[in-house]
Amino acid sequence: MSDNKLIRAQRLLIVFTGLRNITDLFLGAFLISFIMQRATNQIVSVSMYQLFHFTAVCFGFFAFAHWCKRYNKVSVFALNIVPKIILLASIVYLGDRVVDYVIPLGFIYGLGSAMYHLPRNLMVGEQVSSDLMPHFISSQNIVSYIVKIVAPITLGLFITAGSYTGMACVLLVISCIELLLSFMLTPSRHRTRAPLDFSGFFRCMMRFSVIKSMFGIEILRGFAIGLLDTVIPMFTVYMFKTDLNLGMFTTLFAIMSIVASYVMGRFSKESQTRHIIRGCMWVIILGMAIFVGWTTPGTFLIYNFVYATAIVMLNQICESKMFQLSHSKCITANHKIEYFVFRDFALFLGRWVGFVGLMYIGTFGDYSWLRWYLVLISLALVAYGIGVQRLNLRTRRK
Repeated sequence: MSDNKLIRAQRLLIVFTGLRNITDLFLGAFLISFIMQRATNQIVSVSMYQLFHFTAVCFGFFAFAHWCKRYNKVSVFALNIVPKIILLASIVYLGDRVVDYVIPLGFIYGLGSAMYHLPRNLMVGEQVSSDLMPHFISSQNIVSYIVKIVAPITLGLFITAGSYTGMACVLLVISCIELLLSFMLTPSRHRTRAPLDFSGFFRCMMRFSVIKSMFGIEILRGFAIGLLDTVIPMFTVYMFKTDLNLGMFTTLFAIMSIVASYVMGRFSKESQTRHIIRGCMWVIILGMAIFVGWTTPGTFLIYNFVYATAIVMLNQICESKMFQLSHSKCITANHKIEYFVFRDFALFLGRWVGFVGLMYIGTFGDYSWLRWYLVLISLALVAYGIGVQRLNLRTRRK
C-alpha cells in the first residue's frame, strides 16, 4: 500500500463529510436565504440563527466530551442524526413560520453539529497519521466541493420550483441513509478510564507556546471563516436575488475550490507552505480592495473567487496543522479530547464576537455597513494568515 492510499475507515469518514455537506448547504446557505426572504429584519434574524447554532455547538462539545472519552465516540457520532431529523421535521411542519423559531432551530442544529464534529475529529486524529493528514484533508475537501457542485444547483432548482419543506423531506431520506452507514463504523474501544481534565490540559497548554498560538489562530478563524460562511450567501441573495442564482454561483466557485484543494494536496510540499501562505494573503488583500473600492455584482464575484481559492488553501493548511498537533508531544494521550474541545471553544469565541457584531449592523445599519464589515473580516483573515505562517515555522522546527 502506498503512503498516500487511504484505508476503508478513512474513506468512510470522507463519505460522511460529503453527505453532511448536503444537509449543511440546506441548513446553512439556503435556510439563510429562506430567512432573508421572509424576515422583517434579515441581518438580525440570520445572526440570531447562527449565534445560537454556534453556541449549541460549543455547549455540545463540552456536554458530550465525557461520553466520547470514557465510552463509545462512534455511538455519539451515529446519534447526531437524531437532532438533524428533528430539525428537518420541524422545518416541514413550520413552513413559512420558520422565521419565528430561529433561536430553537439554531440550537437544535448546533447540538447535532457537536455530536457530529467532536467524535469525527477524534476519529480523524486517531486513524490518520501526521504524514497522511495533508492528503486526507485534501481528499476530504475535494469530495466536499464535488458535493457543492451538484447539490447547490439541484437545491436551488428544487426550492425555486417547489418549496423548502419539500426539500427538507428529501434530506430526511438522506439522513436515514447516513444512519444506516454509521453501522459500518467500527465501534471504538475506550483506551482510558481517566476523567475529563480541562484544568490539567490548560496547564499543559500554557507550557507550549505552539499550542497557545494554535488557539489564538482558531479564534481568528472562527471570526473570519465563520462570518464569511454566512455573509457570502447573504450578499449573494441580496445582489442576485434568487435561490437558483445562489445555487449556480455556489456551484461555480465550488469547482474553483476543488482545483485549489487538489493542487494543494497533489503538488504542494512542506517547504513551499510559507510561499503559499504569503500568496494567499496578498490575493485576499487585493480582492478586498477591489470589492470595497467598486462594490458591484462583478467585483463581488471577484471576492467570491478569492474566497473559493486563497481562503480555501489557507484554511486547508491550518486544518492540517491542527490535526497534526494532536499527534505531537505537546498533547498527551489522555488530553486529546480536551484539545479538540478547547479548540472548538476558541472557534466559538471568534464566532460569538463576529455574530454579535453582525447583529449590531442589522439593528443600526444596513447592507452598506455589511460591506465595511467585510473589510474587518478580511483584515482578520490576513492576521489569521500571519498566525498560520508563524505556526508553520514553529511546527517545522519541532
